Amino acid sequence: MTTLKWADIKTVNHMTHVDNLAGILSQGLLAHNNGFQKVDISNRQVNQRRAVNEPVYGRPIHDYVPFYFNTRNAMLYRNQNVFGNDVIVLGFNKNLVEKSGMVLTNGNASCNNTRFSGKVGYLHALDWDNIFSESWCNYGVTDDELKREMMAEVLLHNHVAISELEVIYCNSQAVAKYIRANFALGNIQLRVDTSQFFTRH
Repeated sequence: MTTLKWADIKTVNHMTHVDNLAGILSQGLLAHNNGFQKVDISNRQVNQRRAVNEPVYGRPIHDYVPFYFNTRNAMLYRNQNVFGNDVIVLGFNKNLVEKSGMVLTNGNASCNNTRFSGKVGYLHALDWDNIFSESWCNYGVTDDELKREMMAEVLLHNHVAISELEVIYCNSQAVAKYIRANFALGNIQLRVDTSQFFTRH
């Protein structure tokens, strides 16, 4: 039985490198390979699989800005191992799912068995307990299906305005201090919240 619901979700989230924050704050979030991106944290192999059109509107997946419901997934784990505390999570207004032309997925958009929908009502068909699972491993064995589901996405076409950004999550006080010193955030909250990240040993 599903215990989590869409109503329990606070924001839709986008992970990035802190060095990309200046471009994001000035231009908003842009689709992949934009000229304002300084550090590409995406997985090159996965990106090759995303170089296809989604089945709802027939647009290239790379023409969308991707968001996760649960950013604490396999991509974040990989990116923290590569970039450490320079990875930050941007929490955007969850009502972006009502934006015209959005696409929802029930897992990682690069996987062959992931389903796509352009209907907001599809939110109620998602398995929120699986999406917010604590781990994609059972007794040290990877559950590939659960790993895929945890990376369910909201895809927003081309551009998302910075006015929709509500909170920036950091994994360290040092990164938060850097952001405070270098950017005027206005009403955007800045939080050091290690629960949004993985513990690194």
